[in-house]
Amino acid sequence: MPSRRKTREFVLQVLFAADAQDRDPENLLSLFEDHFSDEHEEAVKVYRVMKDFARDLVAAVSRDRISIDRVIRQLSHHWKLYRMNRVDRSILRMAIAEMTSFPEIPGRVTLDEAVDLGKKYGTENSAAFINGILDKIHELQCGRPPAQNLPEILARLDELDTTH
Repeated sequence: MPSRRKTREFVLQVLFAADAQDRDPENLLSLFEDHFSDEHEEAVKVYRVMKDFARDLVAAVSRDRISIDRVIRQLSHHWKLYRMNRVDRSILRMAIAEMTSFPEIPGRVTLDEAVDLGKKYGTENSAAFINGILDKIHELQCGRPPAQNLPEILARLDELDTTH
């Protein structure tokens, strides 16, 4: 049975394709599920157990993409969103959606998984870039109740901007 890690890799493929085609990832999800459902290789087969997690994660990215992209823009100084590596952008969108939509998953776990995906699929600098962005979100949550929605994270970022 695949782990959440394999499911995140699957979701990354969906998000990458959606970004490349400028399409809603939810529209591509069933296409990917159908494609991989007939696979016999354990590494790529989409198991029913993890389908809900994949669907919920893709739905969170789709639903909150505008706010997620705003968070990324605010935290990635000197980088325009459209100039970022598509893999990095997709990983960040997925991780931020996970951090804000899945309170049962510790933020540090999400951050570590995203960094590992960056190492595996990104460029030489992807892991550090992803870690830098997500660590800032994680820091915003330390010592406070977790920010479980994007408006709260954006408000905390705005507070930081006015105090510095």
